[in-house]
Amino acid sequence: MAKESDITNRNNYIPEELSKALERIEPDEKVQLSNLPAVPEISKILSAYPDKMRDKLELSREQVETLIKNAQISTFGVNNTLPMVCQNDECPFSSICSFYKMGIAPKGERCPEEILYLDAMVPQLITDMGVDLENYLEINMVQEYAATLLDERRARNMIAMEGDVKEVATSVVQATGTVLYQEQITPYVDIKEKASKRLSLIRKELLATREQRAKYKLSDDSDPSTRAAEMREKFELLKSREDMKKTIQKENLDQAFQEDVKKLGNGE
Repeated sequence: MAKESDITNRNNYIPEELSKALERIEPDEKVQLSNLPAVPEISKILSAYPDKMRDKLELSREQVETLIKNAQISTFGVNNTLPMVCQNDECPFSSICSFYKMGIAPKGERCPEEILYLDAMVPQLITDMGVDLENYLEINMVQEYAATLLDERRARNMIAMEGDVKEVATSVVQATGTVLYQEQITPYVDIKEKASKRLSLIRKELLATREQRAKYKLSDDSDPSTRAAEMREKFELLKSREDMKKTIQKENLDQAFQEDVKKLGNGE
């Protein structure tokens, strides 16, 4: 069961009121989106269109269900942005893709293999990195980390299929027509190494962000009444110090005035 905090979660639940309305729509029938029950999911979709267009949106039941599913993808979702779009026969990874081998590769849709990979990795990343799901900066770092993981994974797959070095024609012996080859490191090795460095940098950035927050006390878990009490206490302390400072200054002035008066009285 997916956690509510899973940023890769696709919640396909359709509200009961809307579900009943959709059941009355025939497969080849279309309905105005604005005539469906005003559940939050429908309202969210309509709000993305100008007012003058909202009454003109006519969709089939399948189209409505697809929109609802996409509208319910988490704000910080990665499944609908990071995975490659399936190219079926033209995919460079088709020879190692289980979905392609079984004849169920969804051409034109996001790669199911990479979606499954993200579904397994991202929630674990959130747990391992102790990510605060209310902190957009940390969420953004997880997104970037996941994207870099995919880059590294793709590079590793290409290396597995093609090797980390390849022979490249460098010159031709004119007299014999012999082609001379030289072994060169494939670009996938460079991609993998850069991704590895990037992953390390993101981890350091996340740590640095938390250190900065702690340094400047940007993270405060206390309730408002507690914070208000602390502020009053600090104010009273500052006021007390200021009053003490004024008292000492006044005493010093009084003492100096009395000494001057005494000197005048003694004819000095």
